[in-house]
Amino acid sequence: MLFFLLMSASVLLAAAQGRPRTEVSVITCSPGDEVYSLYGHTAIRLRNDSCGMDIAVNYGVFDFNTDNFMWKFVLGETDYICMAVPWDAFIAEYRHRGSSVKAQVLNLSQEETDSLVSYLQWNLKPGNRVYRYNYLTDNCTLRVMHCVERSVKGRIVYSLDSRRQTYRDIIHQYTQGSPWAEAGNDILLGSDVDTILSPRAKCFIPDYYSEALDGAMIRDMVADTRPMIRRTEMLLEPVGHQADVREERDGLPVSPAAAGWALFAVLALTALLEYRTGYMLWPLDFVMLTLHGAAGTVLMFVFLFSEHPTLDTNWQVWLLNPLPLIAMPFVVKAAWRRECCLWHYALGAMTVSFLLFSPWMPQRFSMITIPLALALATRPVSYMIHYSRNEQ
Repeated sequence: MLFFLLMSASVLLAAAQGRPRTEVSVITCSPGDEVYSLYGHTAIRLRNDSCGMDIAVNYGVFDFNTDNFMWKFVLGETDYICMAVPWDAFIAEYRHRGSSVKAQVLNLSQEETDSLVSYLQWNLKPGNRVYRYNYLTDNCTLRVMHCVERSVKGRIVYSLDSRRQTYRDIIHQYTQGSPWAEAGNDILLGSDVDTILSPRAKCFIPDYYSEALDGAMIRDMVADTRPMIRRTEMLLEPVGHQADVREERDGLPVSPAAAGWALFAVLALTALLEYRTGYMLWPLDFVMLTLHGAAGTVLMFVFLFSEHPTLDTNWQVWLLNPLPLIAMPFVVKAAWRRECCLWHYALGAMTVSFLLFSPWMPQRFSMITIPLALALATRPVSYMIHYSRNEQ
């Protein structure tokens, strides 16, 4: 099927090359509900009624059936495919999703259109269609941007957003309706996403690129200018909940911040109960160490081995790391002997120092991070109070 689509696209592109009235549009699709579609999508539409061509060139195709797909995704080794599909099939997917679809018809000369079509023919060849996806610096939107820029005879002067924003600021605009997805992103993404972006770098998001094109001009070698966009058409209007990207999508009854503070409250009350009864609930430590160590192992693994950008600058490994799994047998042994373990002092120092220094760390943390650190700190504090009281 893939081979058939690519061959059909190649035939149509070859037929369209050199023909007048081939219309090139940048297609912007609004965000969807799935995690991979939270930021929207960009594609290119090529239409020429004289040769029966109407296709979408899509740089956002990936195959869930690829061997070890999830493992490669975690390691940042996910390859995406450039593929041409019939326009009717492309827009049907977004109609079913309820997304809006906007077309910005480019104001290209015949020579520029032929250059773009020729490049797409090359890009769709089996040896050229696969690329290593990077969600911040090499995604479907930036591929379309590159394709258009290399085809224009002159320089594109964009209408760029000049607000001071970081990658995290922009990502939050699209995940505010999915607080758990936002918290997951914030836990995984390191300090590199908190640097101020250049206006051009913001175009990694489909909406930002579309807005940059709206007022863009093409300036040629003799300083003549013309609008980048010939006309704009809204091909699909958003339907239902897609009309507001900020609607809650997670479907969970509690937010990450509320869950973090609830955990802190439960553990603080447990520590108070231990103080009043003089009995330490050491099985709780077994559960906490397991969960803490498992989360820390995942975070440390992607910190060390993933090719995803920004993950290796994450200051939260100070708080979430595999050390609790190493400490577990010593904690259990000390509990049986009714002794304070070195781990209690180490965890106390780790959490308290993180809380003290976090305001000066060059990273914006997840809404769950601070209450989680406080919750973890309750265990060593409870043990230290318990054993110091017994020694008196």
